[in-house]
Amino acid sequence: MPFFDFKCEKCGHQFTVRVSNEEKSKVKCEKCGHPRVIQLLSPFFSPGSKTASSTRAFPGPNCEGCSGAGMG
Repeated sequence: MPFFDFKCEKCGHQFTVRVSNEEKSKVKCEKCGHPRVIQLLSPFFSPGSKTASSTRAFPGPNCEGCSGAGMG
């Protein structure tokens, strides 16, 4: 199961949860219990991150419009 980062819309608490893709819509804030949380972009997949550029995890070869697409 993957890990996802979330931020609570009510209290602003940021937290990481290990949950399936199917269940991530049911995640609640672990601090206040509020049901509205925003999934944050993991730094591992962000453009320009050292890990992403070295493993070519993002952008992929089929990413049209990305400056790094098809390189390498």
